[in-house]
Amino acid sequence: MGEIVPLATLTHELDGGVGWPKVGNWEQVTADLLRLVRTGGCDALSLGLPEIARALVCNGPDSEVRAFDPMAERFTAYGPADRAAVLVHVGEYLAGAAAPAPLWPGDGLLEPLGQQA
Repeated sequence: MGEIVPLATLTHELDGGVGWPKVGNWEQVTADLLRLVRTGGCDALSLGLPEIARALVCNGPDSEVRAFDPMAERFTAYGPADRAAVLVHVGEYLAGAAAPAPLWPGDGLLEPLGQQA
């Protein structure tokens, strides 16, 4: 199984999103992905992540998420190590998910760069 790379990580790697125009239109990529999922063009799996785990995955790899515990009246900070642990858990979950059929990338895909005729 390949490495899980959330869009938030790609955005981080692309200089906080500044580099997205060099590789694609972030809004269009997201809209196209949602359209594919909604029309059955690709599979989607809800991970049901708790709020903190979801916030960690939705932010860049160096981000920190702070959560306030009203009972203890203090903040707890979650950082890169916590995010990495969430991604490991997601990877283990996905590795155990049984696919009903072999993965299919779709029709009409462009050839990878450097392999175009």
